[in-house]
Amino acid sequence: MGQSVINKNTLFYGDNLDILREYIANESVDLIYLDPPFNSNRNYNVLYKDEGGQESEAQIVAFEDTWHWNRQTTEPEFRELVSQGDELARLLDTLVDVMGRNQMTAYLVMMTSRLHELHRILKPTGSLYLHCDPTASHYLKIILDMIFGAGNFRNELVWERSQTRSSISRIFRRAHDVVLLYSKSSTYLFNLQYKSLSEGSLKMYSQEDEKGIYRTVPLLVSGKRGGKTGEIWCGIDPNKRGKAGMHWITTPAKLNEYDRQGKIVWSENKRALPTLKYYLEDSPGVPMNDMWYDINLISSSSKESLGYPTQKPVALLERIIESSSNPGDVVMDPFCGCGTSSQTRPFSISMVGIGFIACSSIRGKGR
Repeated sequence: MGQSVINKNTLFYGDNLDILREYIANESVDLIYLDPPFNSNRNYNVLYKDEGGQESEAQIVAFEDTWHWNRQTTEPEFRELVSQGDELARLLDTLVDVMGRNQMTAYLVMMTSRLHELHRILKPTGSLYLHCDPTASHYLKIILDMIFGAGNFRNELVWERSQTRSSISRIFRRAHDVVLLYSKSSTYLFNLQYKSLSEGSLKMYSQEDEKGIYRTVPLLVSGKRGGKTGEIWCGIDPNKRGKAGMHWITTPAKLNEYDRQGKIVWSENKRALPTLKYYLEDSPGVPMNDMWYDINLISSSSKESLGYPTQKPVALLERIIESSSNPGDVVMDPFCGCGTSSQTRPFSISMVGIGFIACSSIRGKGR
């Protein structure tokens, strides 16, 4: 089977580097989420549950997250990358020369080969989310800058994965993972996400009319502007307001439309500046920032838990998929690291995994 565009849910099994090169066509994937091993020097086990849902003592090693430089795989991959002779090759050659052939550089060689292929298969409007931790995030960011271009770095997302208190005394408690977001180009797809309003924000919606609960917001903001937002409207010259002039939040034509709809609040003598009614039902919430504190790590007692030690919450994957894809788009997870796709959800997460189940799938159209 040669490289082709995947147009239905497809499951692969094998080394993701081989699968990417043999089966996945150029610019055929809309969104990539990868949760690769972190080079944490730990062994991860899968815990099994009995028929009653209780944890059993039975377990197997899921994977060994310790990397070693070897002649069979690492050295050939490294030589192949260096032979390209480009800036990425020089960077990797320098890192190995300075740091030596060790666990970290073996890990970086493995990741560089695959990130290079993932860049190839991503559409110009696509994005890549790389889930990692501080063990190697700083190295991975440099490599991603070289492959995707530093100008296509969009965010370093911080996910607070744990709020558990501990007795650590010689370091600050490690409680977050990092998700590096890169786009293929400047024309990338992005759907802004929102979180619920805080209690303090909700209290500001203290007024009500026949259309619903609302708060009032200013129609004038600081700073002189040319064009229509700096024009006189209803006898009010924004340039003469405030310490150094102001401007309308929108054009006079739109202000007239707001006034016709009864959304503008005037004082009885019209001496005070008018304000705009902003209804609670029209508020999508607070735009998400790059600090994600509202998605908890999966507990062992959660119905979502599959017993996989590095399983990520479905809510985390939902946010990423909803942010950077639309219904019908191709979504890929090339390391099968999250363990969430086997759960019943209104969308499916695609996977291609190194030594694990590997697949790529189409996001469900019902979302």
